Amino acid sequence: MRLKGSYTVEAAYVFSFCILIVGMAICIAFDLFYEALDYVSYQPDAFDAVGLFRKKEGVVGVIHAIFN
Repeated sequence: MRLKGSYTVEAAYVFSFCILIVGMAICIAFDLFYEALDYVSYQPDAFDAVGLFRKKEGVVGVIHAIFN
């Protein structure tokens, strides 16, 4: 089976378009991450990471104790 060169060119366009979309998604994710960091820094009392982690570990420990 012989392929024409146009298929290669079309595949290059599709691959470039996919790379562009993935790059845009990564940029949006980084922007969202930095916005979340700014939100947490503006309201330090509203977000207690250590307290939430301890509560999560307590709940997970209870669930493991019940089911094991």
